[in-house]
Amino acid sequence: MDFGYVRVSTKDQNPARQIKILMDMGIEERNIYVEKKSGHNFERERYDMLVNHIMRPGDRLTVTELKRFGRNYREIYREWHHITKELGMDIRVADNKILDTSLNKDLLGQVITDVVLALLSYVAEGDWEERHELQRQGIETAKEAGKYLGRPRVEYPENWSECYGAWKEGSITAVEAMRRTGLKKDSFYRLVKKYEDGE
Repeated sequence: MDFGYVRVSTKDQNPARQIKILMDMGIEERNIYVEKKSGHNFERERYDMLVNHIMRPGDRLTVTELKRFGRNYREIYREWHHITKELGMDIRVADNKILDTSLNKDLLGQVITDVVLALLSYVAEGDWEERHELQRQGIETAKEAGKYLGRPRVEYPENWSECYGAWKEGSITAVEAMRRTGLKKDSFYRLVKKYEDGE
């Protein structure tokens, strides 16, 4: 059976593009598992559930790109080995047709796949490290120039205590408190947490 795995790094990113690619490759939407987690670590509940509990030997897992397996060479290779060698399943990578273990089952095919995998994993790791190094340099340059980076700080409105108290007492709803303070939902709850933490 064919399964697909989609990962986006943040809750704001849309997984639709990856899902469409996998469906165009013949995978039913109900067999596509979507995860919204950072690539910073590999603690991914839906991935673990799919690979280690739902899929069976002989099934094939398709991802859009090799980096869906991890952020560096070791993670990618470890997951590849776990799926193909320990669990007896196949892997297919949409953007690189040679990385399809269900096609070439002979020894030469396996050797070629392993060599290509090692090379691409190494390139993927270098790409990830380069992006983060450029990001770090950009942040340092901006700090030196005195520019503020990140989300703008939200200050307490003048009527915060009054609206917060009324909301906590239940005399007004959160929506009404947001309207009175002129805050958006995210900003309102961020200030609630900050206020209740005594900051």
